[in-house]
Amino acid sequence: MRNAYRKVVAASTAFFFFMYGVTVPTALLADTPGAPGTIASVEEGQPAPFSGTLFSVPAAAKLLLDLKYNKESCNIEIDREKGVLGAQLQLKIDMCNASFESLQFKHTQLMQIKNDQIDFLDDQMISKSWYQSGEFWFALGLVGGVLVTIGAGYALGQVD
Repeated sequence: MRNAYRKVVAASTAFFFFMYGVTVPTALLADTPGAPGTIASVEEGQPAPFSGTLFSVPAAAKLLLDLKYNKESCNIEIDREKGVLGAQLQLKIDMCNASFESLQFKHTQLMQIKNDQIDFLDDQMISKSWYQSGEFWFALGLVGGVLVTIGAGYALGQVD
């Protein structure tokens, strides 16, 4: 009894799935003249099945191709423009980075020159001890030379 019940349920489920798979797409794709968006072939001299605009076969094919590829061409144009803008912005970023690095290098060099000048001026401001200056030793040598000369002259004057 259970086996027969399962067979009936399985057969009816398969039948309904089959009917659904056949009837729904057929109903959706059925040619309904007069419906909006319908395309019908008409021969010359034959009355049109609905009011509207009629296209020749090449015009209809061109219209369908234009509609199909319009989105793709728009996406290609958008990608190209994004690439161009991205490249321009990257160029601006690179130029700003280069300017920043050159200004940073210039600042570092100016600070080094300024610090060297400050160190030089500090060395000039600090007075040296009296015995470390060159003038002291020059004067000492001059006085010493004069004293040696006077002493030598006095000694020569005593020899007679």
